[in-house]
Amino acid sequence: MLVRCKASLAYSVNDPAGRGIAEVIKELTDTQPVRVPYAVEAWLLPALDALLAGFVEDVLYFEFLDNVAECSFHLVLSRHSSEARVKSLTVHHPGNPVREAKAGGHPLELPPSNPPYAKALLLNLLNKRDRLRDFQVTYEVTHHGPSSLRKPVTFVEIGSSEKEWLLREAHRVIAESTLETLSKQPPHCEPAVGVGGNHYAGLFTERALSTSEAYGHMIAKYALRDLEDPALVESIVELAVLKSSIATRKLVIEEKLRRAWREAAERVAKKHNLELVYV
Repeated sequence: MLVRCKASLAYSVNDPAGRGIAEVIKELTDTQPVRVPYAVEAWLLPALDALLAGFVEDVLYFEFLDNVAECSFHLVLSRHSSEARVKSLTVHHPGNPVREAKAGGHPLELPPSNPPYAKALLLNLLNKRDRLRDFQVTYEVTHHGPSSLRKPVTFVEIGSSEKEWLLREAHRVIAESTLETLSKQPPHCEPAVGVGGNHYAGLFTERALSTSEAYGHMIAKYALRDLEDPALVESIVELAVLKSSIATRKLVIEEKLRRAWREAAERVAKKHNLELVYV
């Protein structure tokens, strides 16, 4: 019989960021060792009704998480890589809104997002940014695997090089933020999907921090270029709207997008009776 809990916290034992965050979580709350499928190490966190589990596989290939525990949602503790080596604490949902899956998962596939808890994580990280003043706190757009999970899944990451992945204070900030997020109900929000913008989702991060909007999937401009065909864009935007832990209410679109892509998104908004916002 699978462990039943509110949330599963998953990491790769070969990832210094994820494992470091997990070690701090174990320091900060009571734990009970437990055996669960696929995991090489696992603990129950009774105070949070959560499971903390480490796996040999890289986080991009965590397609098996639904078979580890009966839970409401997954949080994946991970590293973030960037050629620009931006120091960052990031929150995002996985999935491949593109024609080719180059980093796990399957093409043109999205798992359910979790807008309320993703925003709560973002806000909790932001509240602790004074301890990591040179770090950027931001959403990222939807990218990489796993893409086939049935339960909502959110990544929280340390970026963007080994120096940051090993930083104990970064581990502690994410661990504390994760525990705070799980210890209370997320605040009221307006679930939204974003269309356009760059990888670090500056447009949508700024709106989330200044309004009640909470973002699930965000489809970047580079993903739209990859999709190209307006019919395919419409299909992916609709999938992003539907794949959410709570019903999407807003579609927020970058105004500078190609007209055919904007019109594709507008059709989705009309079909699902969503508030349409241009930014």
